[in-house]
Amino acid sequence: MIPAKIDDVFIQLTTDFSGGITNIDAGSFAKTAFTIQDSIYDSCPFLEGTLEALPLNNPFLLEGMVIVSEGREYNIDLELFKEDAQITILIHNRSNVYKYVSELNQNRNDIFFIKRELAEKNIELEKLRKLADKANEEKSRFLAMMSHEIRNPLNSILGYSEMISSENLNKKVTEYIKNLSYSGKNLKVIVDDILDLSRIEAGKLVLVNEEISIVETIQNCKNDFQHIHTNKNVELVFLASEKLPEIVLGDAVRIQQILSNLISNAIKFTNKGKVVISLKVSFETESKVAIIFEVTDSGRGMSESQRLKIFEEYQQNELNDHRVYGGAGLGLAIVKRLVEAMNGNISVKSELNKGASFFVEIPFEKKSKLKKQVIIPEKGNNKNIDLEGKNILVADDDLMNQTIVAHILKKEKVNVTIVNDGLEALSKIENEVFDVVLLDINMPNMTGEELMKKKATTTNVNSRTPFLALTANTSTEDIERYSILGFSGVISKPYTIVDFIAKIRNVFIHQ
Repeated sequence: MIPAKIDDVFIQLTTDFSGGITNIDAGSFAKTAFTIQDSIYDSCPFLEGTLEALPLNNPFLLEGMVIVSEGREYNIDLELFKEDAQITILIHNRSNVYKYVSELNQNRNDIFFIKRELAEKNIELEKLRKLADKANEEKSRFLAMMSHEIRNPLNSILGYSEMISSENLNKKVTEYIKNLSYSGKNLKVIVDDILDLSRIEAGKLVLVNEEISIVETIQNCKNDFQHIHTNKNVELVFLASEKLPEIVLGDAVRIQQILSNLISNAIKFTNKGKVVISLKVSFETESKVAIIFEVTDSGRGMSESQRLKIFEEYQQNELNDHRVYGGAGLGLAIVKRLVEAMNGNISVKSELNKGASFFVEIPFEKKSKLKKQVIIPEKGNNKNIDLEGKNILVADDDLMNQTIVAHILKKEKVNVTIVNDGLEALSKIENEVFDVVLLDINMPNMTGEELMKKKATTTNVNSRTPFLALTANTSTEDIERYSILGFSGVISKPYTIVDFIAKIRNVFIHQ
């Protein structure tokens, strides 16, 4: 007899390979949500695609999922075991555990506010300030590590969501997949924001100072939002002054990050009307030029008290904004830090129910003689490059990632070979010729970085083959290190199908 306390926190089910429930073996947790002969996917849609990919006779753990039973949400962990004729699924109720995790996260947020107060203390608190700085450094290392650990399963969630959404689905499942994908993308934004903020606070933010085209950067933003902007009641307008210089010295990636954040916010809070993005020259000398980026919307606006707090960490103007619009309230705080790191400034004007205007002024050094630029050129593409028949080797120890990559490449009619670690990959590249090799960075037996070092010291038939890094470690320092090792590019996890294919096609442009 199973004790009542234990019986209430788990349920064990048996299903066939198609997900049909054949037996309820033990436990009574959320029992009304599961019925024999019904599909497990009705209550656990996130298992669709996963059951088929399970290895035989190997336990598999799936954590941090959510189910609904009798109108109530539960956080659950699942243990899956696939045998020759059936799949055993053990579901644990972890709602209380995740509740405690949420409280711990809130405690971490409180540390940020404590840190800000400590900075205002006098010299008598110097010892405490140093202790707080040390704690913050540890936090940054922890966040960097957790970012990598989160991105791998997040890549599987978003990858399977995108794969499943391309299939013929009923209306109910389509809605589930849409919600799952939205939540996954929102989680990615939060992870990126937290990691960026930790880098800035730790003084590890490195800005690139290279020749860039401001006009091309704006065009990239325009192209991105034309694909993701779906509210037809909001018109996006891009205006570029004729006086903009052709080339300046700066960091195009961070400038686009600033603009994308401001444009995303403007679209979020505008139900109907316009979002106007305009660029103009503020002042100009022989060696320098200052450019004002203005993003104006006709949305809900904000009060004076809200305007004064808008650039603070974790600031949401309405209590339920994070639920309605997603995010952790870090975006504008990061934008302000990035602008200040570029020796610029940011300000906002707004009235309640009358929209808002954000002004970013950034000074740039000029590289060459200024040329007038009126027409924004269209961004090039590599869609004409055909991958059919290409031989591609993929090394990744994660079964879910293997399944996603294989699915993507087989749709492109690629001849794909998949191995589980760096040692297997090394054996393959020493004996078979590939057009492209994709290497996960963190693998057992031999990592992607170790393989590249080994490859550089041995003769193999793929000495001229482009290698791409599959990784969640995509800081500036990481990317520079991969380039030195000989990687031709980086595919950042989590990735979309479009981005994944584009990165592979890019290597053929430069061959």
